[in-house]
Amino acid sequence: MSTSDSDDTDRLEQYIRDEKGHLDSCESMIALANWLYANEYFETNDREVPTSDLKEILGDQLKYGVDTLLDHLEGINVVDEVSQGGGQFILHERTGRAFFDPNNREMLPLLEEEISRFLEDLHEQESQALESEDAGDDETQSVADGGEPEDADPDETDEMEADGEEDPDDVPTTLRAVAAAALDVEVPVEDALTNPTDHIERIVRFDDVVTAVIESDEVDRGRAYEPMGWRNAANKWVLTTTAKARKENESLSGY
Repeated sequence: MSTSDSDDTDRLEQYIRDEKGHLDSCESMIALANWLYANEYFETNDREVPTSDLKEILGDQLKYGVDTLLDHLEGINVVDEVSQGGGQFILHERTGRAFFDPNNREMLPLLEEEISRFLEDLHEQESQALESEDAGDDETQSVADGGEPEDADPDETDEMEADGEEDPDDVPTTLRAVAAAALDVEVPVEDALTNPTDHIERIVRFDDVVTAVIESDEVDRGRAYEPMGWRNAANKWVLTTTAKARKENESLSGY
């Protein structure tokens, strides 16, 4: 039995936060899921909403691309893709422009701009990190000359010296490391994104990189850029039965 509307506990929102709260797009995911519920797009009543309608209705209200949000929600069984067909298209998510002809000349300037935005972010973050390292080197030299490091905690220092081991998980912690891992190539990230003469290859590589950055717990974007790649043209979506039950605080047994 569902609880009353006055119940402050929203198990669906809490579930999304538990699963995706580490991502900046989490609140947009919740907004999208709530909209599907409010408009009764459920598995059980044959109401399905196309991706194109979601973009038209919610595109200006959400801070992140609808396709990206749906991918995340589908991965945690909040939404389900119930219809697929009509081929594919290339989507420039930041502007919502879709290109059904992969050789459309209007698409290439958008690709170049998006790659440039990412590379500018990459270089700015590396420059800031280098400045921080230089400041740290100055403090290290001061300590070597007989000074004490600011805010030094002797117990914490001793503990760090005792541990003295690197993180065994080897998780990429910089924008370049995340991008390099997504590309899995031996050339520098800049070359991997700009050198291919086939613009479709560049689109696929850029899409992989930005998706990895968005999903990473370790890095954040310092500029506005979104994935740009192949999407299904006629996807339709519903809120899953399990997600509906969470929203209504019903028992999940049997789902």
